[in-house]
Amino acid sequence: MARLREFDYDKVLDGGLQLFWRDGYEATSLDGLLEKTGLSKSSFYGAFGSKHDMLLVSLDRYVETVLQANIDDLKRGPARQAIIRSFEKILGFAPSSKVCFLHLCAAELAGHDQLVRTRVRRGLELLREAYRDAIVRGQAAGDFKSGADADALATFLVSNLYGLQVLARASVASDARSKTMAFILKALV
Repeated sequence: MARLREFDYDKVLDGGLQLFWRDGYEATSLDGLLEKTGLSKSSFYGAFGSKHDMLLVSLDRYVETVLQANIDDLKRGPARQAIIRSFEKILGFAPSSKVCFLHLCAAELAGHDQLVRTRVRRGLELLREAYRDAIVRGQAAGDFKSGADADALATFLVSNLYGLQVLARASVASDARSKTMAFILKALV
């Protein structure tokens, strides 16, 4: 007879996600995961299968929680303010802020790991669609150019968002990043 789990799966998964997000996949050891989650090896393997499987579930969790909260926020209020709020939330405009977990996984693993690549692409597509919907809403309200290609602009926003994250990680001054953000927003009007 199978034993019931004696731990909070969501809490353990969140702990693993935080560790992967902080250190990256390769630098996260199984011992580190066991310490962070409080699980024994047998419980860890029983619940997740492997370190890689836990990463995949962590990516899904990130998309369903952190990214989804940002997507939901993009639906609130005037489109321009929603987009600015989204960028500021994701970027943090501080050199020490975390890079988006999708960005981290894309840079570290997506080039050679199809399962990670599929999840990263799904998350990026959800974010791109949310930006597109905000752009369309802004166009309908007269805040953005009505004839502009909303799909292309949404892709432009996502690519610039991640470019600004690279600048933040390289400690490029926040005033330079803020000026760049203003220039990015000008593409919408």
